[in-house]
Parts: sequence; C-alpha cells; structure tokens
Amino acid sequence: MDHLHNGTQDIHALIVDDDDVDREKLLRLLRRVPRNITVEQAASQAEALDMIRDPQAHFDIVFLDFGLKDGDGRDLLPEIRAEIDPDIPIIAVTGHVDQQIAADSIKSGMTEFLSKRSLSPERVAASVEEGIAWRKYRQDMRRAEEELTHRSLHDPLTDLPNRTLFSDRLAQACARARRSGDPFGLVMIDLDRFKEINDSLGHAAGDAVLITLGRRMCEHLREVDTVARLGGDEFAVLLQNVDSEESALAVATKLTELIEQPIVYEGRLLYVGASMGIALCPQLGFSPEGLTEAADEAMYEAKRGMTKAQIAKGEERRPLRQDERTLLHDIEDAMGARAFNWHWQPKVDMRSGQVLGFEALVRWTHPDNGPVPADALIETVEQSHLLEDFTYLTLDTVLAQYARLEPGLDGAGISINVSARMLERPGFVGRVVEAIRKHGVDPAHVVLELTETALIAHPSQAKRVIEQLQDNGVSLSIDDFGAGFTSFGYLREFAVREIKIDRSYISRFTENRFDQSLVTSLVVLCDCLGIPLVAEGVENPETQAMLVAMGCTCGQGYGICRPMPYEDVRGWVDGWNAAHDEERMRA
Repeated sequence: MDHLHNGTQDIHALIVDDDDVDREKLLRLLRRVPRNITVEQAASQAEALDMIRDPQAHFDIVFLDFGLKDGDGRDLLPEIRAEIDPDIPIIAVTGHVDQQIAADSIKSGMTEFLSKRSLSPERVAASVEEGIAWRKYRQDMRRAEEELTHRSLHDPLTDLPNRTLFSDRLAQACARARRSGDPFGLVMIDLDRFKEINDSLGHAAGDAVLITLGRRMCEHLREVDTVARLGGDEFAVLLQNVDSEESALAVATKLTELIEQPIVYEGRLLYVGASMGIALCPQLGFSPEGLTEAADEAMYEAKRGMTKAQIAKGEERRPLRQDERTLLHDIEDAMGARAFNWHWQPKVDMRSGQVLGFEALVRWTHPDNGPVPADALIETVEQSHLLEDFTYLTLDTVLAQYARLEPGLDGAGISINVSARMLERPGFVGRVVEAIRKHGVDPAHVVLELTETALIAHPSQAKRVIEQLQDNGVSLSIDDFGAGFTSFGYLREFAVREIKIDRSYISRFTENRFDQSLVTSLVVLCDCLGIPLVAEGVENPETQAMLVAMGCTCGQGYGICRPMPYEDVRGWVDGWNAAHDEERMRA
C-alpha cells in the first residue's frame, strides 16, 4: 500500500449507505479533511459487492452503514477483508446509538463506531487519521510477524530454506508421492575444499562462497524444486518429478559443474567441489527419515569414491559406519590444526653407505584413541573429499622441512607419496611447482612416488602428468613395482627417475628363488634403461648382502633405519656419515 506511506498522498474511500442525504453529508465532511481523498459511493449491499469485487478498484478506508435495504451492512465485513485488504479500516456510520451495538460492531471487526447524529468535520477527520494509522500499525505488525516466520524458516546468510522448512517440504513431497505417485529426488550436497577457504581467507570469503553457490543453484533449477542450506557447507535439493537415476544424475552433473565454476572474491579465484548423494522416491520408499539417511550415506560414499555423485541403492547400499564418519571428521579437524607429523625414512646405497634420499611417511596420534595406523589413515583420506587438501598439506609441510635440511644433506632428495586420483585433478602439476618455488627447494631433489597400479589404471593421464612434472624438473618414482605384472612395457613410455620393487618380493627374498630371479631380471632391465632400482623392506643384513651381490645396491627398510621424526634427521645423518667414514678409514 505504497500510496499511504506519505500523508500527502491520495486516500481512496468507499461509502456504503442507502440514504442519499446521509451519503452526501458524509461526502462533504470527507472533502474538508486535510488530505486528498477520492470517494466512491454504494447505495446497497449488491452495489457494494460489485465495487469491492472489481479487480481494478482500490480502497483505503470504508464507511459502512448497517441498515441497508437489501441486508445488514455488517454482512459485508468478510467480503471486504477478503477482497480488499485484511487490514483495511472499516468505520461504522449508523443512526443507532446503542452502546451494545457499538461494542458488538467493534468485536465484529469494525475499526470505529460513529453516530450519524454526532458527525462533525473534526470527528470524521480524526476517524480517517486513526483508521489510516491503525492500518499502518496492523501492516507493520503483520510484516514483522512474516519476517519472524521467514527468519525461523530460512538460512540467515543465503536466505535459502533451512533444515526446518526443508524437512517440512520433504514430508509434504513424501505424502504427495504416497497419495498420487508423484516421484521426486532428494540430493544431499557437501562441499569439498570449503574448509580450506574458510581457514586461509576467513569467514567472509567462506560466506561469499556459500551465497554465490546458493544463488547459482536456485537460478539454474526449476521453481518447483527446493534448494536449502542445512548448515555449514551442507546443502540439500528436492527435485520434483524426477523418476529415474539417469535424470537425477543429469541434474547432479549440472549442479557439480555450477559448483566447480570459479568464484571471484577480492580479486582471487576460489575453487570448491562437491560430493552428492541421491535418493529417489518412490524407489526407496516414502519415509522422509529413510530417504534422508539413504541420500546422506550415498553422499559419504561419493566422498570415499571416485564419482562426485552417488545414487542410493536401497538394500544393496552399504551403510557408512559411524566410526568411518567420525574418523573422517577427526582427520579434517586434524588437518585444520596441522596435527599430523611426517616421519622420514632414509634410502641409502647399501654398498657405499651414501644417503641417497628420504621418504616422508605420515603419522598421526588421535587425541582420544592414540596412534592411528598409517594404512587406515591413508585409505580413509584417499577415498574421501579430503584427498586434495591432504596432498597439498603434505607437500607444504614436507617441503618446508626439507628446505631447512637441504643444505646439509649433500644432494639427498625427498620423496613424497601421491595418490593416483590426484592425476585427474586440474592444476595438480601447477600446485606442486608452486609449493616447490614457495619453499625455495631445488626441484631436482623432489621425487613424487606413485604406485605401479596407478600407471596401469590411468596410463595416458599418468604419462601427461609425468611429462609435465619432468618439464618442471620434478622426478617421479614408481612405488610397489611388480604388483601389477603387466606394467613392464610401460617403462619405455614413462620418464621415471627410479623404480621401487614391491616389498612383498623382498620379504621372502632369501628363501624364494622366483623372487631372486625377478630381482635379477629387474636389475638387468633397469640397467638397460638407466633407471635406479630400489629395494623396499630390507629387514636384515643377509637380505642386504644378497641384493648388493645381485647388483641392487639401493635399499630402504627397518634393517637400515626405521622412519624417524623430522627433528631427528639431521642428527641421524651426521651419525650415519661419521660411522661410515670410520668404516672406510678402517678398510
């Protein structure tokens, strides 16, 4: 009702009275009110109904007589409220002066009661001002109530529906599907790399990401769909009339592309990703709780796997154990607090004793449960949305440590393990090169270790990444070589710095002639290709001596040195070199 915001603007009034003289008297009094008032008149209920039902008509105040020829004027009250405005002031103007009638009129919804016998310019003007003020108060109060209701049902940051409103709409969708068979899809979305933005750039940057992504999703989905923010970096979407996995995955692909588009914030380009779980109704039933749980579990499966969106499969799906979810959250917290340690295990020339390099191995002590096995930690991270953040945290930490030790290592390098999944991530090589430059490390001393099975699974992608790394002076080592049996031909294709033979062969090396023959063959092959061969899992002097005799001189294992805390590396190197210098002098 914008025309009422300023007292100088027009007021449109309606007089409903079947007495011509009384209508004319009231009209003259209204014209004396210090406002610009436009007045229309109705002489009966029927005429009044036609006027208030006219969609072109607009009224700000109504003066209503009770005793009309075709009925009681009070019968018009519900129609006036419904057709014009529930807060429109309605002033009774009647010849009746009974106090009980006046009281009943106010109770029935009249704003004020005026007697025709006591009408005056001042009284009519006061009624107009009081009526307009009452209407504004009612509208302000209604807006405040609506705002409070909106706030209680919407996220204050993105203005998207919150968990409460989304749960209500999900329940309605389930009831509708049960009643009429209308299918729909529930999508649970959890952002990847959001915590890194929040921690490194602050909550303002994180808020900008959430607002932008919420707007993007709303703009590219239909009006009948619902996008909600459930809290933190978790969103949910209701997709109406989606009845197949193909349709749901197509929408999920579109959402993924929208989320992965860069976000500009203060001159920076911010990148996030997302993991999505999808539950379809009626395929998985009509229970809101069951659908939510299924979509949530599928989303965690997407985090742990290679796909960015996972369809919940009903009885076939494997529920994510609570301990897995807890471990994943605890790992994420530990990353934010930089609570991981990297132990260094040396790689040496078993013949001369020269220290050739070190491999950085992650270690973590859970604050409540104690040391976590490295295999369990790596497996959990590798199959989750944390992989990229963990990889870049490892690079940053280990390279910073190496930069402090590099001058005293006499050319010994540092090896850092990377997952095969990182080969598919855009910008991976750039991030590696950036980290090396940041810490001022010679790239020739940095080796990334990649398992042989990764080369077999992604040969063309691995080849491109290895070539890009080599162009930037970074070398690559094939770890666990021999586990695949089919990868010998790949050695000609890949420019690698070294091959590390799988420890399973070395563990039984002294007693198994096949393993000895395999090592001999690899020595010859690597000599021909000019690639060093490193034996992992060297546990005792006997194994060490046999390997050296066969021509495999590089080794790593507990029989040489166990992984040690970074703080102990410099002292170990000094002690190792001193001991071998003394041996050479005695020899």
